[in-house]
Amino acid sequence: MDIGYTLLDAKYEGSKVRLFYLSEDGKIEQWLDDEDYYPYFYASDEEGALENARAQGCDIVNEIKRELFSDLEKVYYKISAKEEILSKVRGMFSHVWEDEVQTVEKYAFDNGIRFGVGCQHIGEKAWLRDVNTKLFDDTFGELLETDPVKYNFAKRFFEVIEQPTPEISEDIASRYGYDRRRMLEALYLSRITNSPITFRNAPPSYFIKALYYLNLKSEGYIIPTPEEFSRSESPRGVYGKAALVLAPERGVFLNTYVLDYESLYPSCIDVYNLSHETVNCGHEQCLVNKVPEEEHHVCTIRRGKYSTIIGALKDLRIKYYKKRAKDGEETSKIISDVLKTILVICYGVTIRIRGLSNPALAESITAYSRHALKTAWRYASEIGLKPVYGDTDSLFLVNPQSKQLQTLIERVKKELKLDLAVDKKYKVCVFSSAKKAYLGIFESGKVDPKGLTAFKSSTPNFVKKVLEETAVELSKVDTLEDIPIARKRIIELLKNRERLLLQRKFDVEDMAFNVILHKKPSEIVGSNVYAQPYQCAIQLIDEGVTLRRRQTLTFAKVKAFNYKGRRFSVKPINRVKKDEINISDYVSNMYSMMSQVLEPLGIEHMKVENEYDTLTRWFRSSDIQP
Repeated sequence: MDIGYTLLDAKYEGSKVRLFYLSEDGKIEQWLDDEDYYPYFYASDEEGALENARAQGCDIVNEIKRELFSDLEKVYYKISAKEEILSKVRGMFSHVWEDEVQTVEKYAFDNGIRFGVGCQHIGEKAWLRDVNTKLFDDTFGELLETDPVKYNFAKRFFEVIEQPTPEISEDIASRYGYDRRRMLEALYLSRITNSPITFRNAPPSYFIKALYYLNLKSEGYIIPTPEEFSRSESPRGVYGKAALVLAPERGVFLNTYVLDYESLYPSCIDVYNLSHETVNCGHEQCLVNKVPEEEHHVCTIRRGKYSTIIGALKDLRIKYYKKRAKDGEETSKIISDVLKTILVICYGVTIRIRGLSNPALAESITAYSRHALKTAWRYASEIGLKPVYGDTDSLFLVNPQSKQLQTLIERVKKELKLDLAVDKKYKVCVFSSAKKAYLGIFESGKVDPKGLTAFKSSTPNFVKKVLEETAVELSKVDTLEDIPIARKRIIELLKNRERLLLQRKFDVEDMAFNVILHKKPSEIVGSNVYAQPYQCAIQLIDEGVTLRRRQTLTFAKVKAFNYKGRRFSVKPINRVKKDEINISDYVSNMYSMMSQVLEPLGIEHMKVENEYDTLTRWFRSSDIQP
C-alpha cells in the first residue's frame, strides 16, 4: 500500500515550523514551512488589554468557541505574535486560555496534520485512508445504539490507529533512541495523541493532556484554564479515600479464585460519566445522582468529554486489541500496551496534574471503585461464596462453584455495569493478617509472591531460597488434610536451614542485603545517624570509594565492632569473612522475613540470643484455618 510520508516530529524555530517525515524508502526528510506561524492564546473582551496588545503589534481575531462547563458559545479573542511580544502582553489580561498548549501542537491542529500518520506529499494535511471496519462493527455495533457518542469516539480512534504503518528499520529506530518495537510503540502513541514521536519520554500525563485537549479543540471547545479544570480547588490528595483494601482472613486456603474488575478506574470514569464538567454540574435535577459516600453528584443530562474519551480507549483495548493480542497478533499487543500506558494514569492525573486535576472528580473515581469492591464482596457473600480478601479491583474467593461465579459476574454486570472476570486461580494461597501481602501457588507449582518481605529486592538470597523451598512443600498440598503434613516438612526444612547457619555452611554472598543509598555521600559524612546502610557507606567512603545517591549498597550483618568510636554492625560484602557473620541476627531475620508465610501455618519461633543457643522451637496449639 502506498503510505506516502509519515510525519514523525516537528520543531518550532523562531517563526517557522520544521517538520520531519519518514519516507516510503526509509529515509528521514525535512520540510520547512515558509509561512510564518506565531504562538497564540485566547482572551475575553478586556478592551484596554486588547488595545494594548494591538499597540504591541499582536494580531487579534475574534472566534466563537464553546465553554466546556456551560456548553454555551462565547466570543473569544485569539491573540498571536512573536513569543517575546506575547510574553509582554500576556500579563495585561486577567484570564488567558490555551497558553500552556505547545506551539507545535497548535500548528498541527490548525493545519490539519497528524503525527504518526501518512500524507501524500510533505507539508500536506494528513491522508487518512479508508480502513476495514467490519471487525470493529462486529465488536461495537451494539454500542451505536446504547452510547452513540462513545461509539463515534471509538470509531474515530480506531480509524486513526489502523492507518498503514511505514517500514521502520533498526537504523531509523536507533536514531530516535529506540529499538524497532519501541519505535512502533512511539508511533502509535504519537498518532493516538497527535504528539511528536520524540515526546515518547515525556511524563505520561502529557499524553492524556494532549489527547484530551486535541478532542476538545476538535469539537470547538475552548480549552479551560487549569483553574477552571479544577473548579478553583487546590489539589488535596485522597486522604484515606484511595483504593479500598479489605483485610484478608489469615490462613491457608485451597482452590482460591481471583476475580478482577477489568480496567476498574477507566471503567468507573466511563460507566458513571465522570468528567470535569459532569461532577457537581449545575443542573438541579442531577443533585439526586449522588456519588457513593461523597457529597458530590454526577450529571445525568450531558455525556462527559473525559469520560467518553477514556471509555472509548478502554473499550478498544479490552474488547478489541487485547483479545487479538492474546491470539498472538504482535501489532495488537503493541497497540494494547500503548492504550494501557494512557489508561493506567487516567485517574492519577485528576489528583494533582496541572491542567487536568479536579479534586471532586478524583474523589468520585475512587468512591465508585471502592463501592464496586464492597458491593462485589456483598454479592458474593449473599450467594454463598466465601470472599477472603479484596484489594482495589480484585476479589479473592475460596473454592467457588462455576455456577456461583457466573451468577456473581452477571449480577455485577447488571447492577454495576462493570465487567468482573476470573483473572487467575491458585492451588494454594497463604494470607497473613497484613494487607497487600500473600503467597499464591499455581497448579503448575509456579510461585506468585505479592508484597512479601522475603521477596523484596533487598532481602538476602538465603532467605529467598528458604521461601522457595517452603513454596515447594506447599505446592504438594491437595487437600486440607495435607496442610499439617506440609507444616511438619516446613518445620524440618527451617530446622535444617538454621542448623546450616549455625555450622556456617553457607556462601557469604548469599547473606548480602542490597539497599539503596537515599542520601548524598556528603550528607552522611559527619552525620550522627548511623543506620546500617550508612555504616556501609562510611566504610566505603573512608576507603576512597566514590558513591552517589540512589546507588545500591551491598553489605552483610556482622558481629558488633568498634569503628571510629562507634559500634558498627555491618560491613561491605566484599570485606566480610565467614566467621564474622552475626548468625543470631540472620536466624532472627529468616523468621521475621518469613513470618507472613509461617504465621498463617501456625509456625512460631523463640528468639535466638546467640549462635550457641539451642535450635529454635516451634509451638502452636490452635488449628490451622482451612
